[in-house]
Amino acid sequence: MAWAADALPLSMPGREAVRTGRPSWAGLYLSLVADQEMGPILSGAGAFSDPARMAVLKAAAAFEGVIEDADSHHVRGWAVRVAQPDAPVTVELWVNGVFCAASVCDGFRRDVQDRFGGSGASAFDVAIPDAARAGRARLDVELRPAGERLVLGRAVVETEQPGVDLLAVTLDEVRQARAALERLEARLPHLETRLSVPFAAYDAYRRAWPVTGEEAGPVGPDMDVIVDIGAASDRALDQTVRALLEQSQPARRLVLIGEAARRPLALDLANRAAWRDGPEIRFVESSAAALAQRISAGLEQGSDAATVLLLRAGDVLAAGALAWLGAAFARSAEVEAVYMDEDMLAPGEEVLDPSERRRVEPRLKPGPDPDLLAQTPYVGAALAFRRSALDRVGLQPEAGDLCGADALLALPAASVAHVSRVLVSSPAREDDLALWSGCVRRRLGLPTEPRTDILGADIPGAVRVRRPAPQIRAAIIIPTRDALDLLRPCVDSVLAHAASNSVRGEILIIDHESREPETLAYLSELTANGHARVMPHQGEFNWALMNNLAAAQTDAEVLVFLNNDTVVLSPDWLDELAVQAMRPEVGVVGCRLVYGDGAIQHAGFVAREQREGFLVHEGVGAPGSDPGYLGRHGLLRAAVAVTGACMAVRAEAFRRLGGFDAASFPVEGNDVDLCLRAQAEGLRVLYDPYATLYHLESRTRGFNTDSKRQARADAANTILWARWGERFGRDPGFNPHFDRTLRPFSRLRPPPAHA
Repeated sequence: MAWAADALPLSMPGREAVRTGRPSWAGLYLSLVADQEMGPILSGAGAFSDPARMAVLKAAAAFEGVIEDADSHHVRGWAVRVAQPDAPVTVELWVNGVFCAASVCDGFRRDVQDRFGGSGASAFDVAIPDAARAGRARLDVELRPAGERLVLGRAVVETEQPGVDLLAVTLDEVRQARAALERLEARLPHLETRLSVPFAAYDAYRRAWPVTGEEAGPVGPDMDVIVDIGAASDRALDQTVRALLEQSQPARRLVLIGEAARRPLALDLANRAAWRDGPEIRFVESSAAALAQRISAGLEQGSDAATVLLLRAGDVLAAGALAWLGAAFARSAEVEAVYMDEDMLAPGEEVLDPSERRRVEPRLKPGPDPDLLAQTPYVGAALAFRRSALDRVGLQPEAGDLCGADALLALPAASVAHVSRVLVSSPAREDDLALWSGCVRRRLGLPTEPRTDILGADIPGAVRVRRPAPQIRAAIIIPTRDALDLLRPCVDSVLAHAASNSVRGEILIIDHESREPETLAYLSELTANGHARVMPHQGEFNWALMNNLAAAQTDAEVLVFLNNDTVVLSPDWLDELAVQAMRPEVGVVGCRLVYGDGAIQHAGFVAREQREGFLVHEGVGAPGSDPGYLGRHGLLRAAVAVTGACMAVRAEAFRRLGGFDAASFPVEGNDVDLCLRAQAEGLRVLYDPYATLYHLESRTRGFNTDSKRQARADAANTILWARWGERFGRDPGFNPHFDRTLRPFSRLRPPPAHA
């Protein structure tokens, strides 16, 4: 569009229309045809003189939509009428050229609302009728606006598990197209959406992009692999050893630990490895009941390498696993332990070789996060350690099968690395997660309790760390301008929960030129009753400036910045925010926000490696009871940023950071900028779901539905990206396997090594 505006023979109004129009090919062509100078030139071309073709072109410019997910039962995505985002859109589902179903796009999507304005009612979920699937192995799906010839999106759906032949053909096509795709991806970022795949297709995804050692990096130190045989079958042990013998970077030694009855099989495996010039295999006899004691016996009697990998019989390593683990140790002498992504071998296929078994339930983990680890052993059981670190912290028998993750609790977070590749596939196991509470108490000395969730988000095995609330004061700063219908419920909820908190809260209301008599009377009443202080503020609305000025008017130890359109839901919310904010390593603490209907509005921000949509809210629209991927919505964890709608900061840290940047971010982006500055200073930013609030902002109002708001948001995003994009675009909590163009944690993209 920029090129067309500069290079084509256009009138001045036409040039401006092309330069400022909404980005779309159809819209660009229509602008060119409508121009008084360019239009006559194009009218001489057949394509632009055919009324039927022009009708399709106009429809293409009028609608925008996408199929985000398609399987043999459902087609999901969104569609919107560009010029009338509030107008209802009905989409038709055509399967193999036959109309099958229709659906009104009435599901709420915040990302679509921010982009087009309107109510955000644009999502659809169309069920594919049983009759359309009957007798067909492949469905060619098309999505059309009702009554239009236009096709908004296409998808090919396999009704059965793809066969080996089909997969081979697909891989050949991918290889042939790779060079072209790389060129296109550099120019068209939205291609990533077309390449992404749903979780349901994970096994095909894994086969398309196998993990080899080619992209791993530097060669690591010698590594021994400790394999606990336990009660695993001979076949499971054989498969584990075979995968170890096929590594692109071989282990120094394999140490098999088991009872005396397993010695003959271990000897046979050792002989077979020697015949293939493979690594030495040693057998260490141990009948100890605790996994930690068996591993310790293996380390003492069979291993002397600089690094060790702990496995259990039945685990199957990817061919490049040891190369990736070794490279993680080689990159830094500070790294003392490494964990990896993993998946599960499909149950019921034990008779098949591992290469033929499907992989399911991928666990694509976040980066090292000590707060998350204190609640759940998300790192898994297949772990690699420097021998010196493991000797120092030891393995605790009381931790049971969680002894490896338990050892990580004792290591500094900076010494733990994450390899974001699926390096191990394991059979289904039921580890005793109830032991984790004791691990946290012994290793960290922190009190724990069974985890409960006010919204009902269930995360099996997770515990809550309950730090004692400090005896301090917190200033709750609430800006408002009239809007008594919002302010009163907000203040009432704070006062109603005061008795449930040990931290004393003082309410400081910033009155930005309120004029309504009811509001002024209510503010006077709060002041007279001693329930709040009111600080008048005159001048143009500047959220960052008002909060900075209010922060200077209190000597409270913790500052809680709170929007007037929130209502507190968690009774002990203030204690929870304050106890986290007072930790010296923490800079900013944010909360979980839900809409009035209980759907999630904010579960932390996710950062992406792109200017457009650099930061997006996680969890938007999901039910409040949805725990999120790997429990992200319901667990205290690190976040790249949190929203200022409810944000707690230690007063000392806020002043040290210089407060909000009121000059660059008067309204938008000030909260995110503060979070990123805190991290740049070495302070952690936490998302805390144990402080949950309603956020009653109007969905019909949205964030940026008019040109002024859109321009303001775009300016803030431009500054944020220029200031922080290179440093924080690669969000360690957002595993790189996930697509960056759609809703976070919804689809998979090609692994970075292959992209």
